[in-house]
Amino acid sequence: MHNVKCTMHNFLFLFCILHCAFCIGACSLPSLESPQCTEARDTVKQFYSWHLGTDADVKAGHPEIYKKYVSSEFLTTDRGSNWESDPYFLSLNSPKTFKIGTCKQIDQQKVDLQVQLYWRDNEKVTQKEVHVEAVKTGDTWLINKVSN
Repeated sequence: MHNVKCTMHNFLFLFCILHCAFCIGACSLPSLESPQCTEARDTVKQFYSWHLGTDADVKAGHPEIYKKYVSSEFLTTDRGSNWESDPYFLSLNSPKTFKIGTCKQIDQQKVDLQVQLYWRDNEKVTQKEVHVEAVKTGDTWLINKVSN
C-alpha cells in the first residue's frame, strides 16, 4: 500500500511539473516589435523617467543628460515663441506619469514612438499623446523630434 501512495505521489508531482513547464512555454509571446523599436523604446523611457522625475533646477544643472539622450539637432532647434511649454511634453504643465505606446519603424536608423502622457487632478485623469522621433547615431538612439 505504501508503494502505491509513493507511485501516485510521484505521478502527481511529475504531472504538476510538466503542466507548469507547458503553461510557461505556451504563455510566452514572441516579440512582434523590431529590434530598432525595442532599443529606441528603452532610451526614450529612460529619458522621460528622468525628465519627469527631476526638478527643473536639477535638470538645468545637468546638460550632459540631455546630450546623452537628445540629438544635437533637437537641442539647437528654435522652438518658436513657445518657450514656456516643455518641449518633451508639449505642455505648460508636467504630467504625473507617462507610458510608452506603439512604435513604428521608419527605417533602420529612425523610429516613431507614441508617448502617452497623463495628468491627474481631484476629479479626472487627462491623457494626451506625443510622438517622439528617435534616430540612431552610432550605437545610440537619440530623441530627435517631439510632435503632436
